[in-house]
Amino acid sequence: MVDIEDYKGREQSYVKHVLLEQYLEALVHKTASVYPHIVYVDGFAGPWQSSNEQFEDTSFGIALRALRRAKASWKAAGRDVTMSAILVEKTPAAFQQLLTLQPKFPDINVIPEKGDFISLIPTILATIPARAFAFFLLDPKGWRIPLKALQPILARDNSEVLFNFMFEFINRAASIDDPAVVAGLNELLPFGDWRTRLSTAQTSDERKAILIDAFTQCLSTGNYKHICETTILRPDKDRALYSLFYGTRHDVGLEVFRDCQVRALEAQAATRATAKVDSAERKTGQTELFGSLHEMSANEATAFLDAERKKARDALVALAPASSSPILYKDLWPQVLVRHVVRRPDVNKLAAELRKEDVLKFPDWEPKKRVPQPEYKVYRSD
Repeated sequence: MVDIEDYKGREQSYVKHVLLEQYLEALVHKTASVYPHIVYVDGFAGPWQSSNEQFEDTSFGIALRALRRAKASWKAAGRDVTMSAILVEKTPAAFQQLLTLQPKFPDINVIPEKGDFISLIPTILATIPARAFAFFLLDPKGWRIPLKALQPILARDNSEVLFNFMFEFINRAASIDDPAVVAGLNELLPFGDWRTRLSTAQTSDERKAILIDAFTQCLSTGNYKHICETTILRPDKDRALYSLFYGTRHDVGLEVFRDCQVRALEAQAATRATAKVDSAERKTGQTELFGSLHEMSANEATAFLDAERKKARDALVALAPASSSPILYKDLWPQVLVRHVVRRPDVNKLAAELRKEDVLKFPDWEPKKRVPQPEYKVYRSD
């Protein structure tokens, strides 16, 4: 389990790794029940700034432990699943550290690849067996990534992606007229009219919404059924640092990701509360004045998630069809989850409340059922 003590001065990485650890634990265990081979691919592995000899505070270290635990769990149940990790790094010193991993994880096929990730895409895809499920982590140190070159990765069936979109740097670069910067952004965001929309944005929130929407559209060329974004804030400032984009082709992936995202946002609120108090104490030399600041910061996740649940309630009503064309509930709840940071159990409860209020109709509702079932038909009250 990731430990905040390993992340002093880089708390934003702690939040990212909480999300990654929790999601990979669930993903690997679920997919290993279906696929004979699970492959984790880290396109920009590092390690960078690791303070742990076992690399427990690195993305690949988290992934290797998740692969190991899932393999052992399924083996105890009589199922032998092959686990592999393809780790790409072009920096010689960092790559040398990747070479030390195989003896530490003899139960996992650790495959270090030295070189540029984009150039190695054909090699990587050829290494992944056709029947394997692949999870791609794309977490570059910079933002200059030619998205079209990633299409073979994004288009691979039986795969998911988590992409670190360096929002703060990209937002700043979008206002720079230097031809090299303009060309780099056009490669990262090759589709849509985002530049025109950005030129009319009045607020920082508008700019963020435009850039997030633009990258969502560009990433959708990978034919993902669902794409979600998680904003990682600066530890001691109320400002977005980067955005994690998750792409999946499965409703269950969306459901599990939202569960993990909620936990990560709660962890972010806690770490930001501590970081803000520490920053204030350093500036003033006072240690007793900032208890209320800690409490206020810790509540930011609660306020955000409460607001998202209210939006989800409105979305349930807006997305439910008229009585003349009912749909199945299993086709409604994913539409809500992909739009709002809310867990499926919460959406189920909201749907049950709306039924009691006679706002939504569930003609198939069975006695003693507390929440809607996937095969129930649903429509708006006329």
